[in-house]
Amino acid sequence: MGERMGDEIRNAIGGGTYHGPVLQGRDVQYHHHHHAALKVRAPRQLAPEPDVFVDRHPVFTELERAAAGRAARSTPLIVALTGLGGMGKTATALRWLHRLRRHFPDGQLQADMSPHGHLAPLDPHSVLQGFVQELGTRADERPAGQAALEAHYRSLTARGPLLVLLDDVVNVGQVRPLLPAHPGSVVVVTSRMPLTALKARHPSMLSLTLGSLDRKASVELFRAVAGEDAVPGATALESVLAACGGYPLAVRIAAARAGELYGFGEDPAELARELGDHRTRLEALEVDDLSVPQVLGAVHLSLADGPAALYRALGAHPTPEFSRDLVRRLAGNDTDARTLVRERVLEPAGEGRVRMHRLVHDHARSVGTAADEPAVDRLLDWYLRRAAAVERLVSDRWRYGPVFTEPEPEGDSGSRFADAGEALDAFEPDRANAVAAVRLAHDLGRYAMAWQLAEALRGFFFRRKYHRDWIEVCELGLKAAGACGDDALAPARMHYELAFAHADRGDATDAGTAGRHYREALRLASAAGHARTESSALEGLGLLALREGAAEEAAEHFRQAFRALDGLDHPRGRALLTFHLGRAHAAGHRHQEAAELLLGARRMFAELPGRPDRFNEAKSLWHHARARLRADRPDEALPGLDEAITLITGCGAPKEHADILLDRGDLLATQGKRAEAEADWRQAVDLYEQASSALAMKARERLT
Repeated sequence: MGERMGDEIRNAIGGGTYHGPVLQGRDVQYHHHHHAALKVRAPRQLAPEPDVFVDRHPVFTELERAAAGRAARSTPLIVALTGLGGMGKTATALRWLHRLRRHFPDGQLQADMSPHGHLAPLDPHSVLQGFVQELGTRADERPAGQAALEAHYRSLTARGPLLVLLDDVVNVGQVRPLLPAHPGSVVVVTSRMPLTALKARHPSMLSLTLGSLDRKASVELFRAVAGEDAVPGATALESVLAACGGYPLAVRIAAARAGELYGFGEDPAELARELGDHRTRLEALEVDDLSVPQVLGAVHLSLADGPAALYRALGAHPTPEFSRDLVRRLAGNDTDARTLVRERVLEPAGEGRVRMHRLVHDHARSVGTAADEPAVDRLLDWYLRRAAAVERLVSDRWRYGPVFTEPEPEGDSGSRFADAGEALDAFEPDRANAVAAVRLAHDLGRYAMAWQLAEALRGFFFRRKYHRDWIEVCELGLKAAGACGDDALAPARMHYELAFAHADRGDATDAGTAGRHYREALRLASAAGHARTESSALEGLGLLALREGAAEEAAEHFRQAFRALDGLDHPRGRALLTFHLGRAHAAGHRHQEAAELLLGARRMFAELPGRPDRFNEAKSLWHHARARLRADRPDEALPGLDEAITLITGCGAPKEHADILLDRGDLLATQGKRAEAEADWRQAVDLYEQASSALAMKARERLT
């Protein structure tokens, strides 16, 4: 109020902060009643950070780098953490946001955007109402309309930077209204989806995908949750962790169960047995409201009909990793496959490959009916036709089975490959899957499919020398052929293929096993009146005799095989028998006859109808060179070896390629050309190692 100071009146107002109009005047008495200014509250909504947290170091490196540049930003920093449910997205977000919390005194907001599952995402308007109330606006003061409420939220959040966690977002529309206005704010969004549209609207958004934990982190998490006393022995622990596959939710549940077993006085190693069997694995990963099947079941239920059917179809596949081409075949389109990738059900596994997490694959199998699904037949047919396409490029040999007599369906032709080597390389990633497909076909009673697969896979296994897989496939094919019952030739063919695989491996016991199967193939083929298979079995017996040094016995088998082909148009069979007879004569020191037959075989392979057989041309020239060396004519051997190496390059036959290089290197060494010889030997070592051949050591010894 005013004070008189001499002739002057001094007006002064004291005693606080005033909002609104102030009156000043002479002799005016003013009585002020204090009203506190309206303040925006600083909410503290973040859930507690996880008490156990492991790994994610690369993710945190990216997060910290992004946070360091926050001061220079003109818009809030948006971070999207994506990944399959149970991968630890929320835990990672909370861990990081709690690290940042002290730099955000204006508060933190958090909302679960799909508390009732992905089929019922939360309306962002209701979340916005809650956020506005937390920031200090009473319900009766809230703007009524959506646009007005969003504008009010922006005003409230423009005063200072906030941390915002939007957990388990289902669609981008849930995010946009909840973005704060202050450019120093940080928004973390967790979702199964990649949120591509959000990235399109906010290009500076940092998107990080959480995958499985590595072994070290899995062990750390398991020990922390179970307690040191409840950790099973090393073998059992490895089995448990392998079953969990680094899936954080599964590791936590398994560890909790191990602790429970220990607390009941039971052996925690018992858990390894439950988790080791896919029939009980998912059931073993449930504890009260923590459940891997429940999380994965929610994923399946949230899918539309097409992607859900594809999910179940992939569960019928015998392994959790496969070609994108197969996924497209099962789906009949690209859209459903892309949906599963967006939902993190499928993840990239190399060029042209995708995979499911082991537990996801278990769940997909559990919700399908693998034995009855048409998907089983479609996927088996895909492997059969793919193997047959490779087989046709590798060799023009005669094969048995409808897949080799029916026209190839559109898109299945092997013509997309430039040559046999490219075809073999393309099939390489599916080797284990092809073996599993034969096993699946046999186990589900698709017997005709099983033995045809065994027939179609011969070229791949023969060139790449995967003998263990090859023999397993042939044994399954033989059992399947026997179970068919109505096909007399199929068992003969499978005995022949199994004999061929054993003979090619050439271990100590293989010759006897191969001989038994060749003889049985001969007996069954004769009974069925199938001259081609009779001739092939006789050819195999001749090759075994040749390997044992019985040159004349071998030659007689080959002559009988020739006679079996009388009246048949089989130029390739005759070319092979000419080649083998030449080898038999070379072993019997009939050098001139051997040379003539081997060069004749080379010409026959070059003149085969349709296309030349470069692989066997090369082998004919190689054995001709060997025969010339035996005849002490090294000058006639080197040109043949040079041409053989040129022919076999690109055939996808590393072992045979190495054999020829080894011989040429030896010949060059005898001629004093050591540097050239060593170059051949080094290349031979590389090729033998590529073929996993023990001969690599023999070749390496030449270099010392």
